[in-house]
Amino acid sequence: MIMPAGRPAAIDPNWKAFPPALAGLPIDAAVAQGKSLLDGDFLMPVAILKEAAIDQNIRSMQAFAEAAGAELCPHGKTTMSPELFARQLDAGAWGMTAATAHHVRLYRQWGVSRILLANQLVAPADIALVLDALAETDFEFFCLVDSPEGVARLAEAVRCKDLKRPLNLLLEIGATGGRTGVRSAQAGLELARGIAREKQSLALRGIEIFEGIHAFTGSGVAATEAMLDEVAGTARLLLDKGLFAAGDIILTGGGSALFDLCASRLAAIDLDGRAKVVLRSGCYVTHDHGTYAAAIEAIRQRQPETFVAKLHPVAALEVWAVVQSLPEPGFAIVSLGKRDAGFDVDLPRPIWHFRPDGVVSRPADDLRITRMYDQHACLEGADGLAVGDLIGFGISHPCSTFDRWRAIPVVDEDYRMIDIVTTGF
Repeated sequence: MIMPAGRPAAIDPNWKAFPPALAGLPIDAAVAQGKSLLDGDFLMPVAILKEAAIDQNIRSMQAFAEAAGAELCPHGKTTMSPELFARQLDAGAWGMTAATAHHVRLYRQWGVSRILLANQLVAPADIALVLDALAETDFEFFCLVDSPEGVARLAEAVRCKDLKRPLNLLLEIGATGGRTGVRSAQAGLELARGIAREKQSLALRGIEIFEGIHAFTGSGVAATEAMLDEVAGTARLLLDKGLFAAGDIILTGGGSALFDLCASRLAAIDLDGRAKVVLRSGCYVTHDHGTYAAAIEAIRQRQPETFVAKLHPVAALEVWAVVQSLPEPGFAIVSLGKRDAGFDVDLPRPIWHFRPDGVVSRPADDLRITRMYDQHACLEGADGLAVGDLIGFGISHPCSTFDRWRAIPVVDEDYRMIDIVTTGF
């Protein structure tokens, strides 16, 4: 089901890459035309999402979480797409994770009724936005806290708002040299006591970590396990001291590369039957051809096959471009640039070479991007390419490609458009 407040009614003429002839048409009517990437219907470059892969990824991760005894609260910052949020929630996601107050505002407009803000809530306008939303009885909200100053600001704001229910908080545990979060169990205990003193305004509902600050191989695994051990010890201590509010005690980890350790370690924590494990991975929805492909392989190497049996992500996001120039032997310029695809982790990876006459259609493993400009990329290994050929690129870290597109065609296996995904960036 598409959330009506999140999906535009018609094709915006300013959407990058969409055929000009579709401008202004109702989205369903535009989709019904079955425009084809390989037939040259789209402007170049164009980002696409593969329907079969999206469907498999959503089903696969939900099944993994359920088999592990965890809830899934996907981080929406990956896609910021109301259509994809709807599909994740319809598949059984417990809620959606946000990173900013602005995200919370958009999620509420899109109909999300349970939001975990995986961040501190500090700025006055941010706090006011959330407290206004909490006046709505169908909205459940959680945010993080790691300092007495943060507790004091939130408690005062709730009192001034005369909110009829306490604000749900998760104690954030961090790591030395990392991001936010308390740095010791003792600091966590003192903070929990401060929250308890404000029990009319605040409710301590669990513990949060972001293990994604660590590498997913080597010493990063041991560092993550140490964080999770600290969660276990702190949670037990706070429970024994009676510092958690009534209800489930949420234990949540947040990355897309070490979620297996969070699932297995957090589920093993004994909190007298009150623990609820919540995974916040976001990039699984499209997976990728780079860093997360490597991360999933690392998970398979360290976990028993039975634990990951339901986990089968497939790369769904590609960006296609046209060969514009062959100025030197073995060297090509294509119409893909930094304005079109993420490059913060790895450069886009050529995966497919297609010649519009259909004579050439092959993997592009022999090609490599050596440099990207705003609107161009340089390809090495370009022997056999021709001006006008299409190159399909896989990307690494989907977050930084999604935020370059306001709308993305969803295609079938023949690269014909069968739906459209919009974004709120």
